[in-house]
Amino acid sequence: MEKEVLERIKPSKDDFEKINNTVEEVLEALKGFEAEVHGSFRKGTWLKGDTDVDIFVFFPKELGKEYMPNALKLIEDRLRKFNYQINYAEHPYIIIKNNGMEIDVVPALRVDSGENAVTAVDRTPFHTALINSSLTDEQKDQVRLLKRFMKGIGTYGAEIKVKGFSGYVCELLILNYGSFREVLKASSDWRPPVKILIRQPTVVFDSPLIIVDPVDPRRNAASAVSLKKLGEFSIASKFYLEKPSIDFFFPPEVNEVDIKGEVLVSEILLQENVSQDVLWGQINSSVTRIRNQLKSKGFEVIDVQAYGNDRKIIIATQISSRFPPQYYLNLGPPFYVNAKGFFKKNENVWVGDDGNLYSIKKREITPAEDVVKLSIQVKHKYSLREYWLSERPKDPCLKQFLRKTPAWLK
Repeated sequence: MEKEVLERIKPSKDDFEKINNTVEEVLEALKGFEAEVHGSFRKGTWLKGDTDVDIFVFFPKELGKEYMPNALKLIEDRLRKFNYQINYAEHPYIIIKNNGMEIDVVPALRVDSGENAVTAVDRTPFHTALINSSLTDEQKDQVRLLKRFMKGIGTYGAEIKVKGFSGYVCELLILNYGSFREVLKASSDWRPPVKILIRQPTVVFDSPLIIVDPVDPRRNAASAVSLKKLGEFSIASKFYLEKPSIDFFFPPEVNEVDIKGEVLVSEILLQENVSQDVLWGQINSSVTRIRNQLKSKGFEVIDVQAYGNDRKIIIATQISSRFPPQYYLNLGPPFYVNAKGFFKKNENVWVGDDGNLYSIKKREITPAEDVVKLSIQVKHKYSLREYWLSERPKDPCLKQFLRKTPAWLK
């Protein structure tokens, strides 16, 4: 099984040469700068057709973090012949789009150890050196298998949109456990908080998964991994070990699924380029707000999830009914605490078996679509379209939203 998958995901020499030619072209444009190739391409853990090429341009540490915008301007002046855009993380960086691939060009500060990093990216050379000196070629293939497995089950990616496992975390897992299968065996028994101490930490971490970064013991390399993604990976590992299937790596398309309850679809169309981390921070907050506001208005919420890409986001809201009950039970104080005041302000008052006062209240009905619309708070130009699902959707994400059970589990 794994051999078949590896044949599909391991790049060939021709794949390497095609990408390397473009990389060399960018390096030539950056001649005179201290530019280095890093990321999975440099470490030899990249996947065929899914290249992660990072070029870091290093500046003296003494210039400090505040110099990074100036550094970016100097880099940008050298790269104007390429098709590029500026993106934002901890500080701005450039994404070059050339020959169907993307290359991130990132300004960083040159430090003498990972523990002296000023910005998050300053540790990168030490990560590269660690992986290249610690993993054999066979183990790097095991990293590829683990990455493809995580992509297939939807747990790969440390960005805020996913809250999953980064490529570096995959490498550290193979470094710690030795192979793809051993990682899955270990993760099958994970109970949070999971602690993998490749090196003793110098600070206390509070996360579902703790993997101490070997190049900086102050850092939890797995801090991005949410409890949800930890659980999904652990469950998928159990099922795979019991019954291996290529569906875990390349999940099949979800078949038509019946609509259960009422599903409101909110399509958000962005009208400008936005940092994905910033955007998804706002989307995640909106999802939480939708869930809480609907509950406060008396709706029974089944699920709320967000999907999408750079310009189009879909928020799917599933509730048991479009309208909440007209009346609801109002809990008051214990009978010995301001009973007169409660009786004056309420009708149909009685003392419950628990000694608390209760009344029946009539609810002000707010349409669910209005609650959702007011709960979406994206601080960028966008248009919004809302509609109730009236027939089985064609969109793969909506079909998976309705199915709930992972696609790899038939």
